[in-house]
Amino acid sequence: MTTPADLSMTHPVYTLNLTAAQRNILEWLTQNGALFTALEVDPEQIADDCSTSVSTVYEALTRLTTLRLLQRTIYRVNPRFFFAQNPELAQLAIDALEAPDVLPGTRAGRPHRTSTTDVQRRWRVRPVS
Repeated sequence: MTTPADLSMTHPVYTLNLTAAQRNILEWLTQNGALFTALEVDPEQIADDCSTSVSTVYEALTRLTTLRLLQRTIYRVNPRFFFAQNPELAQLAIDALEAPDVLPGTRAGRPHRTSTTDVQRRWRVRPVS
């Protein structure tokens, strides 16, 4: 059975000793979709949005990549970091993976029944004006 700890990091987040700028840039990447897909980023745009310098953004991206919180080239946030910060979402993901598959019922393959009113509406020809 999978637990939220299995999706999280082996080290607590506080042991990473992230600066405020690094946390801010990591949050910016997460909010802009880097958790779900690889994201091509413009450091100047991040610097503007995060109210920091471009050199700070480059330093933060380098450190976050060294810590393997980001994957290089086109940046993507490591899901283990995200789940370490959001254990309730980790549990939701685990529940989804362990839930039984949805099976269609016997009525799934049959055509939908139509009422007599629907049939009459379908056959009535209306002029186009």
